[in-house]
Amino acid sequence: MSPILKQQSGNVATLTLNRPEQMNAIDLDMAKALYEAARHLAEEASVRAVILTGAGDKAFCAGGDLSRFYEQGAAIAEHLKEVTDYLHGAVSCFASMNAPVITAVNGVTAGGGLAFIGFPQLVLAGRSARFVSAYTKAGLSPDGSSTWYLPRLIGMRRANEFIFTNRMLNADEAAEWGLVSRVVEDDRLMAEAHEAAAQLANGPQQAYGRIKHLLNSSLSASLEAQMQTEAGYLARSAEAPDGQEGISAFLNKQPPQFTE
Repeated sequence: MSPILKQQSGNVATLTLNRPEQMNAIDLDMAKALYEAARHLAEEASVRAVILTGAGDKAFCAGGDLSRFYEQGAAIAEHLKEVTDYLHGAVSCFASMNAPVITAVNGVTAGGGLAFIGFPQLVLAGRSARFVSAYTKAGLSPDGSSTWYLPRLIGMRRANEFIFTNRMLNADEAAEWGLVSRVVEDDRLMAEAHEAAAQLANGPQQAYGRIKHLLNSSLSASLEAQMQTEAGYLARSAEAPDGQEGISAFLNKQPPQFTE
């Protein structure tokens, strides 16, 4: 059974974490498959939006597969480094690809599963979704970019509380904290994810990629450097085919037809 299911409908690709009996926990095979899938999607021009979700109704992703890790014995450190190299490579691909990403959270998200919460443009949580760091329960420190994204999403004070105390957040609390975009009923989760993806897939892909870069750099760049990058990206967007199409459509009060 493949650890990642890949489907494409029109311009929207859906990746499903597919180890439901293990609550979609991440092992080496899944990390490798996720990295390869992310690389492919980043290079596939026909993909203009991506949905990430988990198989089954118990969990979106329960984090790393600790039983698999423990089996490595004295080689556990080397094994974990390999797993995280692939996982982090996937996160980087998703974060930098032009196509917008939507995560649809069904059930529990714990530990390494938080890797899929930081980089998306939208995170939709089913009503039954739950979120917990869980690392320190196993005597571990976080991975998967959570220590980079969490302070940016929920603030340093709440990031400390979330990671150190292993507080479990329900879907409404996660939305209040800013961890997810919005909460939807469980039976509407995938329908709303596909509706949002279809809308984003019709948008300007090159501009989307530039916006991702701008937002990801906004808390580390100086004001002057950020504005300089904004100016350069705006100029490039305006002269590009999608920019010309968007400006013309706006002035003529017509819906734009973006093609880049």
